[in-house]
Amino acid sequence: MPSPTWKLDRRTFLRGTGVTLALPLLEATCPRTTAAEPSPRQSPRRLVCIGSSYGVHAPAFFPAKTGNDFALTELLTPLKNSRRHWSVVEGLDHGVGGGHKGVQAFLTGVRFSFQRGGMYSLDQYAADRIGSETRFASLSLDVGGGSSWSWNRYGVKLRGIGNPQVLFDHLFRQTSTDEKSRQRRELDTRGSILDAVLASARQIDRTLGHNDRHRFREYLNAINETERRLKRAGHWLNQPKPQQEFPGTNKSNNGQDKRLAIMKLMFDLMTLALQTDSTRIASLHIPGGNGRFQIDGVGDGYHSLSHHGQDPAKIKQLKLIEIEYTRALARFLDQLAAVSEGDGTLLDNTIVYFGSGMGNASSHSNRNLPVLVAGGGFQHGRSLKFPPGKIPLCNLYVSMLQQLGIETDSFSTATGTLTGFA
Repeated sequence: MPSPTWKLDRRTFLRGTGVTLALPLLEATCPRTTAAEPSPRQSPRRLVCIGSSYGVHAPAFFPAKTGNDFALTELLTPLKNSRRHWSVVEGLDHGVGGGHKGVQAFLTGVRFSFQRGGMYSLDQYAADRIGSETRFASLSLDVGGGSSWSWNRYGVKLRGIGNPQVLFDHLFRQTSTDEKSRQRRELDTRGSILDAVLASARQIDRTLGHNDRHRFREYLNAINETERRLKRAGHWLNQPKPQQEFPGTNKSNNGQDKRLAIMKLMFDLMTLALQTDSTRIASLHIPGGNGRFQIDGVGDGYHSLSHHGQDPAKIKQLKLIEIEYTRALARFLDQLAAVSEGDGTLLDNTIVYFGSGMGNASSHSNRNLPVLVAGGGFQHGRSLKFPPGKIPLCNLYVSMLQQLGIETDSFSTATGTLTGFA
């Protein structure tokens, strides 16, 4: 019987020494049984995660009533036109503390610790399973900076792209012939280095004891993944990028706050990236800081307003900022809903998750996190409420992963799926 096409010849010695039998299942070295592969008639499934570092003012976000006929709150009012396409969920969190230090649990479910490690974010977990079909397995983005919500499987935080022009060039600027040649030489050099490393690894693996061998094979797993990425980069190097026009061209910001203008451009570019199938996984980090927003009625710094101490004047200003966030989100959902795809729309095939790792910035609480899920084929138009502190937010993440076609019943601290959501 001929060998499956997913096996690489230069890994034969690894199979011969039994290394691949002891390694965890890898997407590139086993049949695709962990993800539902789209048929020609089935539109691809996508995930976008959007998180604010300071969360939102809960009383202005969560509806007082559950079910389908809930009244829109101040922060949800900008989303009224797409109401049937989203749901809001109250009572979920990751069970962590630490205030700003606990915010990094947003997509990982666990608080960062140098000693503990173990950070692996929802977007990267999904990208490792369904991201191989596109030029970019995932996009990790930031509003104006270099942070992100993304942590890869080895617990390394990914740097975000914060400049819209850099993101546009990354997605759509055609690579020159000279640049392609340079990149090809770099890929070939890295491939040769990997060959040499793997050859040495064969000799080393034979000399290790049982305990050391397990750790060493995790190292080989990392090399395996690097090799797959090099092959994918080599493939896409010769494929022309989609032709698109920068969405900010000839458009005036009309004195709009720079951060809000960048956020809208990032949403525009994410729409184009999804529409052109340049990626199917994206995350957007909305930073904090104490800068003053150029919004009428806002006179204090953002961080100072987040620590409002129940001062009505500060809360009023804070809500003006957060309303701009949900306006930008509403515009993004409308953009996705306007793109026809298959029997539905781009929004129907994209899970959009908006939330935070911060529940109450004023008291530095990481409990009862804001959660809004839109699109993705879920039943929407609902307000759901769960007993506070009883159900992990990661249960929702498992439901989302399953909706993406990923066969899993666990992620981070999850105890199962979120009952009543899907």
